[in-house]
Amino acid sequence: MSSISDQPQSQGESAASAPAKQISGSATPPSTTITWSTVINKRVRSGDWADQAISTTAKITEAIDLGNFEVAAQLIDYWMEEAKVVHVVYQVWTDGWAGYLTSRGVPEEDLASEMGRLRKLLAFPDGQPFEPRSRWETLSSMAGLLAHRIRAFEIGATQAHTDLDRLREAWRQLHDRGADFQSGLLTFVASRLGEAAVGEAYAHVLEPYLQERYRPFDIREQPYEDTLYRNLYLSFEAMRGHLGGPDRAGEIDVEEHPDKWVISFDPCGSGNRGQRGDTVEGTPSRSDAPYNFGVTQERHDWAWNEKGVCYYCAHCCYALEYWPAQQWGHPLRIVDSPLHPDETTGESPKQCTWTIYKSLDAIPAEAYVRIGRTKPEST
Repeated sequence: MSSISDQPQSQGESAASAPAKQISGSATPPSTTITWSTVINKRVRSGDWADQAISTTAKITEAIDLGNFEVAAQLIDYWMEEAKVVHVVYQVWTDGWAGYLTSRGVPEEDLASEMGRLRKLLAFPDGQPFEPRSRWETLSSMAGLLAHRIRAFEIGATQAHTDLDRLREAWRQLHDRGADFQSGLLTFVASRLGEAAVGEAYAHVLEPYLQERYRPFDIREQPYEDTLYRNLYLSFEAMRGHLGGPDRAGEIDVEEHPDKWVISFDPCGSGNRGQRGDTVEGTPSRSDAPYNFGVTQERHDWAWNEKGVCYYCAHCCYALEYWPAQQWGHPLRIVDSPLHPDETTGESPKQCTWTIYKSLDAIPAEAYVRIGRTKPEST
């Protein structure tokens, strides 16, 4: 498999195959648009929740096929915004784990040695060790060039689809190694400091990030029902960026019930993909050799009091349930994370699900018990 650095960029199409140039919009109404949300103060995709479950990759493809080239170009830029959420989080976390380890007395040379080992273990298909920043710059250049060539009608649909798939594959390679690198560093935390230290590491690294991302969910500042749009939208946006689903394009399933929405991933593109193994590159579960990334051997409030939770997947418990319940009394999303190996192996591995309840009263008592808490008497 080629790396993103040696993928050829298309050199344009003949005048006969390139689309007719237009500067006054399209005669075909777009099926998806990018707009501004004053609720969460950022760009968002239009569409109801069923539509939000469709990957942005698929939406770009659809726009190209409809001849909505400017819409396709804007969606490519937004696709990079989805990727950016994950990329930035992984950079913040990497620095954070390192800071936590050194604060606990792990020598810097030991940390550097382990990080070097992981970068070689997680080498790109072209053999280059995992290093995210230069690959992100290359990805950014690929996306910008593709978007501007599409909007300027310099390439037709066939080449646009080819270049989009190259872009998606470039992000998949970078994204997956970023997720695996977090698993590797958390395993190093557990091996050097004991498994309970993984929870301490999450507290050290995630809390500043959680204050920025999740403080608007504080029901002391606004009613729970007023947070539902933000909660749902950020869920879809982040998980599209993780490139979940069997085709690794960001596919999501969603079901609405009278009291809740259930969002599922087959698989989630980060932790659950790692637990199942990489079907694209043909590599095994990250809990198996040569990776041997850890899963919980003991029960912890920050990992749903379950054994078999991969250390990376435990961040969903900490960030979406344990920490919010500590801060303002209730979890944000109830996560059912498959346990390794019983639920991550075999012919039909279990899907990961997120449940967002429509009211505080609808959140079941068990959701509190499994993170070591009791449901408040009055919500």
